[in-house]
Amino acid sequence: MEKEIAIRVRNLSKMYKLYRKQSDRLKDALGLLKKDRYTESMALSHVDLEIRRGETVGIIGTNGSGKSTILKIIT
Repeated sequence: MEKEIAIRVRNLSKMYKLYRKQSDRLKDALGLLKKDRYTESMALSHVDLEIRRGETVGIIGTNGSGKSTILKIIT
């Protein structure tokens, strides 16, 4: 018998803005920042994940590959 799915993630993506200066973050939140003041970094792009009840899963990868980001989003 197939175990039921405990966690299902489909097409998960996460983009971060990397600001040139600390003050640019506040300006962006207020809608006062021009696009050229930050760069976009894609931490996750179109990730699918399915974990069945009772399974043990390990997420491995290099530094900066999005392991912690996935866990923060799904918990």
